[in-house]
Amino acid sequence: MLYRIRDDFEKEDAFHGLCAMVAANPTGAVSSLANVCQACASWNEIKSEGLHNEVSQILNGYKQMLGAAGWEQCMSTLEPAVVQRLARYGV
Repeated sequence: MLYRIRDDFEKEDAFHGLCAMVAANPTGAVSSLANVCQACASWNEIKSEGLHNEVSQILNGYKQMLGAAGWEQCMSTLEPAVVQRLARYGV
C-alpha cells in the first residue's frame, strides 16, 4: 500500500522498484492499475526529477496500451481527486 507511505526516501526507493517491475512486465500489473494510479497520486511532491519521469512514463505507457476507452474506464473507477492529481504526470 504505497499510497499510505509518507513522502520520503523509502517511498522513493519503493517507487523505483515499482517502476522497474512495471517496465519489465507491464501486462502483469494491468489488473492492479487502479492501485498503481492511486499510489502515484499519493505523492505530495516527487523531489527526484528522474523518478517523476519514470512515473510519468509508466502511466503514459498504460494510457497508450489501454487506448482512450480503456484508460477512461480505469479513470472512472478512481476518485476525482486521484484523477486530478494524476494530471501532473501528463495523463
